[in-house]
Amino acid sequence: MLKLDEIDKDFIEFYQSMGEAHGMDNLLTKIFAILYIKSKEVAMEDLAKETGYSLATISNKIKFFENFGIISKTNKPGTRKIFLRVDNDMLKILKETLMKKQQYGINTAKSKLPTIIKKHKSKAKTLEQKRKLRVIENYYNQVLKIEKVFKDFIGKLNQLENE
Repeated sequence: MLKLDEIDKDFIEFYQSMGEAHGMDNLLTKIFAILYIKSKEVAMEDLAKETGYSLATISNKIKFFENFGIISKTNKPGTRKIFLRVDNDMLKILKETLMKKQQYGINTAKSKLPTIIKKHKSKAKTLEQKRKLRVIENYYNQVLKIEKVFKDFIGKLNQLENE
């Protein structure tokens, strides 16, 4: 059974308020905070009991974190329980999250948007079509700027990790 003491509860409350301020799901932030503060494996079943949600709901929420590589899942030999763990190195978590966003968002935009722009550049005849093409071009240019910020920020995080 998962036992939360006052330190756990205060941190979870803090983290939920931070998540709420950023529009994050309350259960999602609670799961993350519990796993982060525990710094060890926690059975998914215990998370379900602690939060009052079903195993299915907890499992669905965990998928969000798995997409970013933030949560690791393991099975213990001789048991059917699934155990979850979060690395409690915030710099590493932030860096991995940014790298995933860069990989999926920025790289996808960089590979697909130039093709869309090129395909429609000569075909855009009406003012509305030209306006839409400018919107897409502007979006693409902003993606390139964001990529530079991500690279710089990831570089700074690497420096901090090495200090």
